[in-house]
Amino acid sequence: MIYLIGPMASGKSTVGKSLATVLSTDFFDTDALIVAEHGSIASIFAAHGEQRFRDLEQQALATVPQGVIATGGGAVLREANCQVLNTGTVVYLEMSEETAATRLKGDNSRPLLAGDAALTSWISLYRTRRSIYESLADVRVSVDHKTVLQIVEEILTQLPRM
Repeated sequence: MIYLIGPMASGKSTVGKSLATVLSTDFFDTDALIVAEHGSIASIFAAHGEQRFRDLEQQALATVPQGVIATGGGAVLREANCQVLNTGTVVYLEMSEETAATRLKGDNSRPLLAGDAALTSWISLYRTRRSIYESLADVRVSVDHKTVLQIVEEILTQLPRM
């Protein structure tokens, strides 16, 4: 199992799909699994709150099949999720504030970044979570100024032999 962690908009889903293709394995996105079964993340947050979403996220992570798994940015906030992550290889996709600003511009799909202060919210969340990402990481790759292929190649060079 390879788990991709990192802040919102770091490219976990996009990189994960490409990495899975190169490794000839399956790809799963915990957010996509939740959406497929329960509806949009925004609607889950609006109707039931963040705690309910985190419960669904924990359930998805605990039951996802083998492969490359993209996690939600906040998946690392629960100890149960961290225990699951520690059963595989954890790849942390790091991203600068400048890259975040570019990627988040006009993105209204993320409930925790709603409103005009999306970048400020992103920075606050990232600063809160960064030490957790770092502590869980077996592999660290910056996504700044790189193509998906360059990121995947860098991950491959750092992956432990499986």
